[in-house]
Amino acid sequence: MNRAMIRFCAYATAACAASALFAQDDSSSGEAGGDSLSGVDPALVKAASKPAPKYFHELVRLLSAEADVSVRLPRQDAFKEAVVGKFYPNGSAFRVSGGSAEFEFGNEASLKVAADSEFSLAEAEFGARARTVIPIRGVYTVSLPRTMPTGLFFVAYPNFTVKDLAGESRHELMPSGDGDEAVVHVITGMLAIDGPHYKIGRMGAADRIRIRTTGDKLFTSLRGEAGDYKVTLDQGVSTYRDPVSGEIKKQERSLDFSLTPQCAIKIFRKRSAVGGRMAVSVMTFDPSGEMRNRFTFAEGTASVNFGEEVVRIQDISFKTDGGKPSKKGGAKADRSNGDSGDQQSSAESSSAKPDSGDASSEGGGESSGGGFGDN
Repeated sequence: MNRAMIRFCAYATAACAASALFAQDDSSSGEAGGDSLSGVDPALVKAASKPAPKYFHELVRLLSAEADVSVRLPRQDAFKEAVVGKFYPNGSAFRVSGGSAEFEFGNEASLKVAADSEFSLAEAEFGARARTVIPIRGVYTVSLPRTMPTGLFFVAYPNFTVKDLAGESRHELMPSGDGDEAVVHVITGMLAIDGPHYKIGRMGAADRIRIRTTGDKLFTSLRGEAGDYKVTLDQGVSTYRDPVSGEIKKQERSLDFSLTPQCAIKIFRKRSAVGGRMAVSVMTFDPSGEMRNRFTFAEGTASVNFGEEVVRIQDISFKTDGGKPSKKGGAKADRSNGDSGDQQSSAESSSAKPDSGDASSEGGGESSGGGFGDN
């Protein structure tokens, strides 16, 4: 009996030792080649657990100044002299006079301000990741990392917002007696613009736009000055019948227009006396000043939504057949002749042809409506 117990204990001890060696080998192989159960490299797990990079300091610092810089702290009324090298809270307002100044948001994020400029910073909670500059007047150059993620830096003009900035860009704001005029110029990198009834999804290097807005905000003019980028214009809403449920539903409509140098977009707004809805009229122009699109809509209602794509005389070609002129496809031109071509090929000469957008939907930019102002 004792001999059997001794033999059993010996077998148990050997089994435990083998299990320990197996576990040790498995652990060492996991350290060398990753987690054997999930197949995830521990280096990747460690990298994923790192906190997101911090692009901005908690406060903004006046890095340098060639002349006097004044600051007004949040919830204070008076301006006082700013000190170079000192940090100031978000929500402060600054005036630069006589020479330029530079402000540091982070190790690779700065704002250079020209002489006779004024701006403020939006207040931000402690630990907030985003920063917003609010121009009041003057010229500003924003320098950010080219890899700056979207949603972290904004320039909030009085009538539109520049967002998703990365790289270097130049901004001008010139107040006038009736509104203001702004110029946004991308030097390197990219940015996007959101405005009332229009948006620009992306402007790249060397693109520049001039935006004028009246003081009552009832008129906006957009003019291309450099580059070629797409402006998405609101066209209100239209209705359609759901093929599954049969319900009548609303859908938002838009028109994409390529803004190249000397092209222009004009947006007129008026608040309706009955119902209070905003009525919006939009016209687009090519570099020669010819109108390309015009449409009108009332915000939120499909009953007031119409427009047309304007066709110029030179966009219509005639092909002679036995001495008798005949139209070739309406507004479409004969591609074999030397004319400017149809509405699509006219982009080669005018560089202002609007993209398709939603113009083919009900009441779209190419509808048979009786023109601007007809119902």
